[in-house]
Amino acid sequence: MHSRRIHLFVVVLLVVLAGCAGGGGMPSADGADSAGGSAETGDGATGDSASGSDAFDLGDPERLLRDAGSFTVTWSYSGVDASGAEIEVTREFYADLEAERSYTRTTSATDGQADGGNIEQFVDGGVTYVRFGTGDDAFVSSQEGSSEVLGTAIALSQARAYGADDDLVSAGTETFDGVTVDRYELSATDEALIRAGSVSAQGEPGNFEVTNFEYAVLVDENGLSRHESWQFSGRADDQEVSGAWEFSLTGVGSTTVEEPDWVDQAGA
Repeated sequence: MHSRRIHLFVVVLLVVLAGCAGGGGMPSADGADSAGGSAETGDGATGDSASGSDAFDLGDPERLLRDAGSFTVTWSYSGVDASGAEIEVTREFYADLEAERSYTRTTSATDGQADGGNIEQFVDGGVTYVRFGTGDDAFVSSQEGSSEVLGTAIALSQARAYGADDDLVSAGTETFDGVTVDRYELSATDEALIRAGSVSAQGEPGNFEVTNFEYAVLVDENGLSRHESWQFSGRADDQEVSGAWEFSLTGVGSTTVEEPDWVDQAGA
């Protein structure tokens, strides 16, 4: 129950801070639930002092990713909650829209120990395979139909929530995943975000207050958000709390999805 409450808090905080992020509904035939398998990606950003585009302008991620045909999205969170517990959550999406294949993996841990939140999902040709748990305790099932991964993966990007925010300013150019990108940052901590973070924790025992929030996003020449990072810190009574999120979009047009070894266990 404690772990479930912690993860609920993480999700609520993310949603409230993000405001209007959402991915919108999209036809599930092409965007079947995502990722896993092999993805040819290459994270890591190197920067230079050149000035990027001043205007923060995003393209249509659904259209751009459908045109690319494949992509990899990774989202991760780590932080310390009001009870002092160290939380880690990771979501990975690998999608090959042309092959109608996708793989998704979600893992979570509390204080360095896996807490049973390991879920994998593989979609191939309109059939969805799901694996819960790990090792001999894992349970595998299959069913007709596919989940929408494209909309879900896009929704993990919060860049559109800041698209009309005048506080996002250009901070030069960098190279990320082999692509030149413009970097934008919040010029100052947004008081509205701090208040939202405090409100999101109303269900927590004691008093919770977010005191600092930072956000940066890397945008490629097509207007795709390729990497985002969030950080917040605050206090819950006498407990220091903190959190950090990262979103990465890599392997655009070069991601492949292989069938996981455990699919045969579904007996489909």
